[in-house]
Amino acid sequence: MKNLPMLFTFAAGLALLGGSLPAAAQPCPEEPPLQHYTGGGSVACPCFVAGEEAGAVFNAPAEHYPIEILRIGIGWGSVYGGNPPQLEQAIHIYGAGLPNPGTPLFSLEGPVLTDGVINEYDLEPLPGEITLASGPFTVTLEFLNDNAGNYYAPTMVHDGNGCQPGCNVVFAIPGGWFDACALGVSGDWVVHVIYRQVDCLSGVGDEEILVSGAPAVFRLEQNFPNPFNPLTTIRFGLPTAQTVDLAVFAIDGSRVTTLVQEFLAAGPHEVTWDGRDEHGRQVYHVYGHKSCGDWRGYKAHIWDGGHREPLIARWPGAIAPG
Repeated sequence: MKNLPMLFTFAAGLALLGGSLPAAAQPCPEEPPLQHYTGGGSVACPCFVAGEEAGAVFNAPAEHYPIEILRIGIGWGSVYGGNPPQLEQAIHIYGAGLPNPGTPLFSLEGPVLTDGVINEYDLEPLPGEITLASGPFTVTLEFLNDNAGNYYAPTMVHDGNGCQPGCNVVFAIPGGWFDACALGVSGDWVVHVIYRQVDCLSGVGDEEILVSGAPAVFRLEQNFPNPFNPLTTIRFGLPTAQTVDLAVFAIDGSRVTTLVQEFLAAGPHEVTWDGRDEHGRQVYHVYGHKSCGDWRGYKAHIWDGGHREPLIARWPGAIAPG
């Protein structure tokens, strides 16, 4: 997936520390959730019979694999609400996406879902690790109970904000696997995945960074989500306590806004940006279309009145693109 380049300047003490950090027994930190939906889900779909499935196709950044699945969230609701918790057949993880995810790599049998909430299931305490060597992968809920045509019955929910092709699946009886958009589903299923990298050591020159805890050298991560609307998060790590100047710049080198300008302790930090400049004006704009987490044909700009400039990435020692 092509990441949208962002423009960040990171001014701090940047001296490399000698040697490298050994791999520690502690696990890698959790990554941002994989999800396609926005909000908490607003549209119930009482359209399933027992044995059918609904879910989403995901793909983590290629550099994150292999990954361990930690938790899965499923949005569950009904038109009128107030239903008691309900037992369903299983939550499945498949090792592929459409047109056919294949056979489940893992199944959590007998999940109980509460009406009106995103139910999250913790897989980490289960025996063994649920790991994936590559993507895409698919997560579904298999129904135990019929709900088709019953507007009082709880069921899967979607966000009603438009269905992204290739991101949402239905296993129908009869018929098999379908892209949910082709069946008329008008939003993205409320399903999310929390994961972490299995190996979070990454090379920087001859150094290695252990991303859990204070890094051996300073590190500035790709912002997420990317593109974004309305907020994006920037994570960075400091090997020692120091003064940090983290800012967004336009391509002409002018400072758009300052995100951090203070003395910070060693270790991981994060900050959010709402796409506004130091005067509160909305200067970040994204347009285009998205296909299952892979933005195609998009453009992003910093806006300054009628003038627009693309965002680029900069950091100390970086070479500006031609």
